[in-house]
Amino acid sequence: MQPSNSSPGFTPLHSSEHNCLFGFRSDARATELYDEAMQRQHAALGLLCALGGTPHLNELSDEPLSGCIQAVRLLCGDAAGLYSAAWERVQQEAA
Repeated sequence: MQPSNSSPGFTPLHSSEHNCLFGFRSDARATELYDEAMQRQHAALGLLCALGGTPHLNELSDEPLSGCIQAVRLLCGDAAGLYSAAWERVQQEAA
């Protein structure tokens, strides 16, 4: 992943999306990226566990439930992008 030309020191999290607003420091180490990915993955799993443990999940209106599902999707997408960046950084550091 290459730093964005418009903001030196910033690498888009999803480099395939030209309008990506989220990213990470271009000098972040692989371990930092991996840790951030783990935090997002744990947050998504925690949200799913909380929803799964709700005895009256069917009583949630569509709007809050839809927001929870969107949050899980975003967290998982961020985690996947960070894992990918961590792997690329490991490859760069090994070279």
